[in-house]
Amino acid sequence: MKLLYLVGISFLISGCMALQPSALFDEVSPNPEPEHIEDFYAINILKDNLNSEVWFTENVKCIEVENTTKAVYSGDGAIHLKWNKQEGGCDWIGMGIGWDGWASKDFSMVINKAAVQIKAYNGGNPIKSLPLAASFEDYGGKSAWIGFDSKYITTKPGDSWSTITLPIEDFGWDQFGADLSNVKQFIIQFEADGDVIFDELKVVPYKGIETKNVESVYTSNESINIDGNLEASEWQNVPLIMTTTDAIQVQGNADFLYIGGKVMDETPLQNSKTGDEVWNGDGVEIGISTNPEAFLKRKAMLFSDQHFCLVMGAEPFIWDWRKHKKIDVAGVKIVTVKSGSGYSFEAVIPYSYFEVGDLKSNTNYNLEVAVNKGTNAKRDEQFIWNSKSPEFGKKPATWGIINFIETE
Repeated sequence: MKLLYLVGISFLISGCMALQPSALFDEVSPNPEPEHIEDFYAINILKDNLNSEVWFTENVKCIEVENTTKAVYSGDGAIHLKWNKQEGGCDWIGMGIGWDGWASKDFSMVINKAAVQIKAYNGGNPIKSLPLAASFEDYGGKSAWIGFDSKYITTKPGDSWSTITLPIEDFGWDQFGADLSNVKQFIIQFEADGDVIFDELKVVPYKGIETKNVESVYTSNESINIDGNLEASEWQNVPLIMTTTDAIQVQGNADFLYIGGKVMDETPLQNSKTGDEVWNGDGVEIGISTNPEAFLKRKAMLFSDQHFCLVMGAEPFIWDWRKHKKIDVAGVKIVTVKSGSGYSFEAVIPYSYFEVGDLKSNTNYNLEVAVNKGTNAKRDEQFIWNSKSPEFGKKPATWGIINFIETE
């Protein structure tokens, strides 16, 4: 027995000694990674046919929704929509899709990087507009809406299908108070009448409005000398906000907002307009939010959103478009200096004018800057820092970001 025991132990040891270490590797999955935009994976809203995630108004006098193979953009099928709200006598017509198994969808990570795309067919004719609106409804029962405006519909030459692209950031999230991080379903509302085939309803990558960022200076200067010359000691560490050939600088502290710049202009300091028409000549427009807590992608101006113009005429002044008046309070000042290539300027506005408390350091604020160039007759050109639209004064969602950094 003792001999058998020793033989057994010897066998086990020799067996263990024969084991060789081997490298371990992760197995490559045979399945490709699902389509996604960053960490957002709920891409396909409705790919081919109707399913249990789709509902619609159950009144065939008002709307008919059915699968079709009559015209298909891709895949095995599409959906045919035919409706007539007035003749059907319906107060409301709609359909909804609770895609991804009705799971909660979080759009907060892709709000300015994605859009809903729909392929649409109308007998092969280019679609220019549709009497429809769409919304994302959240699990709290609130919805963010958008209309099928013609600017969202395109048709390539020779293509029988039109493409509808609804940017996620253009839905009225802030206006309607919907929660973009807890989306339940996609809803389409039908108006008037129409007949169209939809296919490939999905979330696609979308390059939205660029949001530029600038880290400026929370200045320790108690009083900057406003003489239009931009002394190096006062402006040398303040970053340039470039609009084509022009350089604008913005800095501030708790009590004051300072703006300076150099503008290239062949006919400098020409603006004879007054009132709200001061945009129609030389000037520098500033849009800035004085509420850092405001939703960054809001499409409408809040009370805390400021829009004013440094009017660069023979006698410069600052015009407030929100209050429709000249900013004429103690401490406000603007000075211009004409040069051989244009002009330089400096301006200061007491922050108390905005009636919102102090300007805070290390805090993000919406900012937009535009340089207007023209003559006493009219504005000839406008150069905008971040937005692509001259209507930026009505839509803070198109503005960039400024952070006033406090240094030791």
